[in-house]
Amino acid sequence: MGADLEPQNKPLAQSQIWAFSTVALPLGMLGLPMAIYLAPFYSGQLGLSLSLVGAALVLARISDFVTDPIMGLITDRWRPALGRRRIWLIFGTLIMMAGVQLLLRPPPEVGVVWFGLSVALVYLGYTTLQIPYEAWAGEISGDYHVRTKIAATKQGFSILGLVVATAIPAYILSHPGAGSGDVLHAIALAVLILLPLSAALVFFTVPQPDAPIEKAPLNLKRAVGLMRANQPFSLLVVVVLLATIGEVFRQTITVFFARDIVGVKNIGIVYAVYFAVGLCAVPLWGWLSKAIGKHRALILALGIVAATNFAMGFLQQGQGHLFIALFVLKGICYGAIGILPNAMVADTVDLDTAQTQDRQQGVYFAAIAMVQKLGFALGGGLPLILLDAVGFKAAGGSEAEALFWMRIFYAVVPGVLVAIAAMLLTRYSLTAERQEELRYYIAQKEAGLTPDMPSYLQDNVYHDRSKASS
Repeated sequence: MGADLEPQNKPLAQSQIWAFSTVALPLGMLGLPMAIYLAPFYSGQLGLSLSLVGAALVLARISDFVTDPIMGLITDRWRPALGRRRIWLIFGTLIMMAGVQLLLRPPPEVGVVWFGLSVALVYLGYTTLQIPYEAWAGEISGDYHVRTKIAATKQGFSILGLVVATAIPAYILSHPGAGSGDVLHAIALAVLILLPLSAALVFFTVPQPDAPIEKAPLNLKRAVGLMRANQPFSLLVVVVLLATIGEVFRQTITVFFARDIVGVKNIGIVYAVYFAVGLCAVPLWGWLSKAIGKHRALILALGIVAATNFAMGFLQQGQGHLFIALFVLKGICYGAIGILPNAMVADTVDLDTAQTQDRQQGVYFAAIAMVQKLGFALGGGLPLILLDAVGFKAAGGSEAEALFWMRIFYAVVPGVLVAIAAMLLTRYSLTAERQEELRYYIAQKEAGLTPDMPSYLQDNVYHDRSKASS
């Protein structure tokens, strides 16, 4: 077997998996404050126009559609002495720390240019860290179930970061006179301490497989053709897009639904319970994916999410206890939707490796990151546009017709999207047994042998690949 596969075949110690996953904690802390507290701070306390703040956020997010694929290509193809994944821990951490300092701890008087560039720097740092990090996660083990364990542990730390990010504002805002700026300063300080510590821990303790001997020629058309011909990956792209749009669509208007439909005023406490339950359920999804397979476990999670969405559409004013119960049930599935798709992407890359003898995890994880960000953009914007179109009043006091449409947008639309994603996933065919055959075939090829091509590779990729490259 090729020497470059050796690190993948050495069993990873649980301590190494935990160490590797710690980077997800500070990264997980940033999403919530950027979604909730940035606009009130920069518009309310620093006096920037709300529309300019919104425009800067959109433009900065659009930049990801340029930087993500570039980062995927670079981390796959550059072969520095420190390792093609590990070196980006240094660059990404430094960029992210600079962005967090500028964005969350700005001087008293700043303009929209400062804000826009700071947001773009944070997004660039996130891309520079996250894509090589996810690619590395798919490489440090080739085992079907160990990949799930790695993804589950990372997701656990990410959810823990969310829990911390909800606890910090609760503590800060309990003090008289505290505001959004104080919350952002405290979260920035925590990230600036935890991120370099966790990055250093990963850098010095976690093995990184050598880059493969073969390096596929740089051909974007061929790379896209390989991804399109990779049927499990192509299916996963559609599933992730639908599920992301559905869940973000619902989350964007949760505050309005909770307040105006069921009468729950303090949604913050409900979300704290939601994330805590999601954290506790992480081991459950790891166990289920091992027992029934990753895609079947994900189908179950998406099915539960869709069912709870539909059930929420029947809630009435004063049924806050039922709303919270359904919300907690949905929280159990939160970890699965974060864990399983990434673990499955790592498996689908093996179909590419079996053909090219290269490991192009960076390109695949960049593609799935772009799909997720597209889902966040559509899911975050469409419900607000639709609610405005039907006359919903964000300040409260909406007419009955607008509240009817609120039910449709909150319960039915997300439920349908997630249900379609679950049904499509029943066609996913890359099982643990087939992935094991692929790993054996890859190892034999890299050892210079000429093994028989697995029937799964022939049936699902080989003929499509010949068409894509013709």
